[in-house]
Amino acid sequence: MVAWFVFGFMCASAAVMAAAYFKFVSLRKAVQRAQLRLYVCLRSRRELLPSLAWSAAALPELKKDFAYALGQMKEKCAQADTMQKHIDCEAEVSRNLQKFFAGLAMHKELEKDEYFLKLQRSVLACESKIQRCKKRYNSAVRDFNTLTGLFPLSVLAKLLDFEKYEYFDFTASLDKILD
Repeated sequence: MVAWFVFGFMCASAAVMAAAYFKFVSLRKAVQRAQLRLYVCLRSRRELLPSLAWSAAALPELKKDFAYALGQMKEKCAQADTMQKHIDCEAEVSRNLQKFFAGLAMHKELEKDEYFLKLQRSVLACESKIQRCKKRYNSAVRDFNTLTGLFPLSVLAKLLDFEKYEYFDFTASLDKILD
């Protein structure tokens, strides 16, 4: 009788561990998919940087080295290999975009310029996509990190090398500046 009890307990434990393992794997894949989507959105914003740098070079308020730095950020962000480097680079891009659009706010004639309006809409669309992707990524990270932090599952997570992920957050979007 005791042998059956021990056997049943071992089978139940194995089933719980297998279910936990598959949950870890599915959450890790969700984090990786969300991270990939976020990087695609960030890359699309970086593709706009040369056009923005060209526009910044035409403005007398903004120094020429600012336009050059804005153009160089595309390469710098593309070479970021860790999450913290991505966060730092994207925060710098956001600060420079805010500075750029603050400088453009002084030029009322640009409100009629079709090229500029298209560029502004593209930047706003990228920013809204980035915000959505950041929320998805951070919620997937929260779910995964919560699961790895629960007591019985944390032991299993350490045994199977499931490491916690970092949140991705940098400065707020440009919506406040452009409104």
